[in-house]
Amino acid sequence: MQKDTQRDHALANLYEILNDCSIDRVMAIDDQGRVIAWNKTAAAVTGIEKEDIVGRYYFEVFPQLQEDPEMIEAIEFAMRGKKTYLPARPGLLNRQNYENHFIPLKDDDGHVKGVMNIMHDVSHREKAEKKLQQLNEALELRYRQLETASTEMATFTYITTNDIKEPLRHVYTAFELLMKSEGNALSNGGKANIRRIQASLNRMNLMLDDISALSQINSFNQERKTIELDEIFNHAVYKLQHKIAEKQAVVTAGKLPAIRGYKEMLQTLFYNLIDNSLKFQAPGNQPRVTISSRLVQGDELPAGFRSTNKTMVLLTFTDNGIGFDPADAHRIFIMFEKMHPKSQYHGSGMGLAIAKKIVEAHDGIIQAISQLNDGATFECYLPAE
Repeated sequence: MQKDTQRDHALANLYEILNDCSIDRVMAIDDQGRVIAWNKTAAAVTGIEKEDIVGRYYFEVFPQLQEDPEMIEAIEFAMRGKKTYLPARPGLLNRQNYENHFIPLKDDDGHVKGVMNIMHDVSHREKAEKKLQQLNEALELRYRQLETASTEMATFTYITTNDIKEPLRHVYTAFELLMKSEGNALSNGGKANIRRIQASLNRMNLMLDDISALSQINSFNQERKTIELDEIFNHAVYKLQHKIAEKQAVVTAGKLPAIRGYKEMLQTLFYNLIDNSLKFQAPGNQPRVTISSRLVQGDELPAGFRSTNKTMVLLTFTDNGIGFDPADAHRIFIMFEKMHPKSQYHGSGMGLAIAKKIVEAHDGIIQAISQLNDGATFECYLPAE
């Protein structure tokens, strides 16, 4: 019997030590509302020592708690055997920066003999949440500002390019009328100069088209849809049919998959990459363009995607054109960058820059592989559906 008493006393001391070691405020009341447990953390926070509160009625020590109906209800629920929880709430005693847990204390027969109240300090979490909220609000503000600026820039670019194209058309038409009406009076040198001016006007018009297309990609906000790439390929071939026929080119594609994307963008991507392959050919060479696809994952993915579990579609555009120096692989996607003489290969220098923007708008990546005078391969990695 004495051993049992000693053991119970030792366990009680152990429980008290564990209770005092808690970083939470711990308090317990019996079924009459008297304080029966009060740990050191509670004493440190309130300034009330254990011997000054144990045995006293809880609401006698803290009468303000009776003004908190949620606290009263939570204690009553716990007295009926139900665990309850109250979140922190500013301006209320024992809830300013504290969340409260109420746990029924039951005897071996399941009768409730009291309630334990654990008060957990959440001030650090609230500070972190407030800081995160401030950061989110600042980020949202920056996003709205960026969206507004992007929309304004897109509108400005659209209006500007269209306003510039109109006088360009008038100038071109004026020179054409001059050639027809005064051609007999012009020298051969004069006629050649007019044709060069018209060629320059055409290049300016092409550049404005590309600038407009690039602006539309940057401000694109449509929802992605399931797109059959076979249809995209057929559309590009149809738009390029005259150039393909003129060059007697062979453009083929294997069975292409469906992906989630933007139809107009993907049409531009296929058009630009096929057109690029048709353009950069040696004189007299019959262009051959082959498009294939397969699913890739793991180590086959570009470096930036290998750490993910993504499966991506690899679209490969291969041609037999003049290619480029491998050292220039990163330069060909730069806006207005040209690797070859303007007089030999006409264009704005934006086709591949637009292709890169389109692939990135689909959360993908594009890269170029080539050897000088040995064709080029463009690899487009796009998320699989």
